[in-house]
Amino acid sequence: APANIVKWVTEQYPRPALDPVWLRDCCSWIASSYSLSPTDFPQFSSHVTSQFFQSSLADSTLPNTGLPQNIHTIKRARLTGLPCLVEIRAISDIGISAFNLMNVRQNRMDRADLAGLVRESEEDAEEDEGPVPKYSRGMLRLELSDGLTTVEAVEYRSIPQLELGVTPLGYKVHISRLFCVILIRVRLLDPLERRTDSQRHYLP
Repeated sequence: APANIVKWVTEQYPRPALDPVWLRDCCSWIASSYSLSPTDFPQFSSHVTSQFFQSSLADSTLPNTGLPQNIHTIKRARLTGLPCLVEIRAISDIGISAFNLMNVRQNRMDRADLAGLVRESEEDAEEDEGPVPKYSRGMLRLELSDGLTTVEAVEYRSIPQLELGVTPLGYKVHISRLFCVILIRVRLLDPLERRTDSQRHYLP
């Protein structure tokens, strides 16, 4: 991969470390698909970031370079060192009753079914049906992964950028001492679990 891109990626996303083979192939694809040179740094780096955030960390990063390898022994302590990029593999709300969540889910599914029907106009449909029901907000429970290690965590303070039913699986977040979650369980991913096809986004 071009030296300027490697340097920039290392500085922007130090943990977990990007797989040099993935980065090389990514840069080659960007150069070919968009007819861009790494010297067009703003555009080129923007495409690298986009591809990285849409990837599975299991595919694009090196194992054992993200979350601390001794994370299962950390109790009542803060993670130290450089921030670590992880992706959300599961999200649920443990502060709201299952009955409430199931009702909202069913309403959203019914609305999605209706959206597939032929209507006279979108304006009339929006006026008749109103906004799509939102899930009530309590305390989120998250399953976070650096591509190899998965941790279960709960909010201890609301993170407004995360919303059940809106935040897609694969959404990227930085774990640092300012990230308002408490880690509650750790496990290693089975190799068959290390791939997801959901769209990915990013939260600093």
